[in-house]
Amino acid sequence: MQVIDYRTTKFVMIPQSLARDKTLSHRDKIVYMTLCLYSDNASKQSYPSAQTIADVAGIGRNGVFKAFAALEKLGYIRREKRTYKGGKQTTNTYYLLDK
Repeated sequence: MQVIDYRTTKFVMIPQSLARDKTLSHRDKIVYMTLCLYSDNASKQSYPSAQTIADVAGIGRNGVFKAFAALEKLGYIRREKRTYKGGKQTTNTYYLLDK
């Protein structure tokens, strides 16, 4: 079978290792894909809020946090806390990692 891509709209790519990883749930994969939507290709950084990810992925915030834990444990992402100058936390920075 041959697949020919005729798409002209924007799209995201995910690593084959993630697509084939049977230890990840569908939820984990959709959260990763949502991070890809917000990622800067040069820096590999992404910093949408957990609520934004939940809304786009169609899952609850608790599911987003569970997916973050799974993705981080398996080495697909790295999270870094960000704070405002006054010390109040803002959205995390998420790094998409090569695996």
